[in-house]
Amino acid sequence: MLGIKSRTQIAEITMKAFTIWAILCLIVGSLATPIDLNEEQKAKAKEIFDECAKQENISEEEAAKLHTKDYTNPTKNLKCFATCFFEKVGTLKDEIVQEDVVLEKLGALIGEEKTKKALDKCRGIKGEDRCDTGFQIYQCFEAAKAEMTATEKLQ
Repeated sequence: MLGIKSRTQIAEITMKAFTIWAILCLIVGSLATPIDLNEEQKAKAKEIFDECAKQENISEEEAAKLHTKDYTNPTKNLKCFATCFFEKVGTLKDEIVQEDVVLEKLGALIGEEKTKKALDKCRGIKGEDRCDTGFQIYQCFEAAKAEMTATEKLQ
């Protein structure tokens, strides 16, 4: 039976899969309107999600909050997860948004104009520490996305 020996292992594998899905929703949802990633991009994103989820010890409760987009009272782990992801994809380095990387990666997915608008709003954000900075940048991109979506609906 696939080398799984206990219900605990099955539960752990299921939780990891749920966590990955929740985190994927968090990151992709934060940056743009619907994005179609190719298989290579999905595989790379999954690899980074796994690394950051493990590194930052994302709990079941945090994964559930990610899934429902409940960012009230975020834990340090949750904040650090967002920062870890941004660092590993190259969009954040030394607590500074790497605008050229964001334009290259996100611009190819949602367009250069939308990406520049988001960058204008989120440039120069600094939090209390590395993790808070990354999370505040995430929240900024989420707010920019909501604003762009509302504007598009009015047009």
